[in-house]
Amino acid sequence: MFKSFLSHTREHATAWIVAVTVAFCTLVATVLTFLNGEIWLNYVASYSIGMTCMSLQLWVHERRPESWNREWVTVITGIVSLALGLLLGGALGAFDPFFFYRSNPIGLVIGGIACVVAAFVILLMGYIRDLETERDAVRQQELVMERELATAQLRTLQAQIEPHFLFNTLANVQALIERDPSTASELVDSLTNLFRVSLDYSRSSNGTIKKEIELISSYLAVQEVRMGERLTFKIDVEDDLNDFELPPFLIQPLIENAIKHGLEPSAKPGSLEVQIAHIESAIQIVVTNTWEPDHVNVDGDGVGIENVKERLNSLYSNAAKLQISHPTKDLFRVTIELPLEKVAV
Repeated sequence: MFKSFLSHTREHATAWIVAVTVAFCTLVATVLTFLNGEIWLNYVASYSIGMTCMSLQLWVHERRPESWNREWVTVITGIVSLALGLLLGGALGAFDPFFFYRSNPIGLVIGGIACVVAAFVILLMGYIRDLETERDAVRQQELVMERELATAQLRTLQAQIEPHFLFNTLANVQALIERDPSTASELVDSLTNLFRVSLDYSRSSNGTIKKEIELISSYLAVQEVRMGERLTFKIDVEDDLNDFELPPFLIQPLIENAIKHGLEPSAKPGSLEVQIAHIESAIQIVVTNTWEPDHVNVDGDGVGIENVKERLNSLYSNAAKLQISHPTKDLFRVTIELPLEKVAV
């Protein structure tokens, strides 16, 4: 609650300063009116002095160089604004600019108090701004660190995925060279294209759905050669979503997870489907694959999904969702919902 008050005060600092100054001037004028009955003089003089002090302080502090000492600037400005405020108050309230200097020394005291109050409020607002600025700087540093952590996690994830996949694929190539040279050549071509796409994508600062689908398609092309009729896949993306930004390599681990733990352990033909579409105020990414629960490869099961969960939490906090479901006994589904608004990745 206190942080919320500080934030509100900072955002509406000028309004708070004006409100406090007007309230104080009204209080002073009211008290003096009860004491001497001079309604016009008291109110006009009080507002003239208070508003002059406040306006001049605000004007000076908005243009004050950072190298100038805030407290000394406030004191000097307060003395000058007091002198000008007394002149203005005397001219408007008693039709004599030097009225408070000649015949009413109490005005000097009241004016001095008004200036002190205005200066105190302005200094307080300045310190609040400093606290908020410092807090914002700390938060910005935290965001940078979170982003660097997410990037490091991405690199670690890539390092985990690529050697495993490369080892298995090269083993397939070696086995096919003598038995089926044409398939071995096709597999090498697909693998080469995959690494070209992956390398280009990894050098991008931002990911998009179009780039992610290109990567996935290249990956599945390799797996299709390796697995033959055991793998069929379908990718369905709404046309207007191609340029939607998302963290790079977000969907690819889910595809590898589907192959490794769902389709590859089974000797039966299997299918994999990727659907990306608008849904209410989010982008929905659905990866569905066939599987045999009794034959799931449990080695490292869920590592890819857990990595995706951690990255989503790091980049989107609670704004993104990841859910696992089983529409039927032989289907495994991962659903991701991302907010439509752009995020830093």
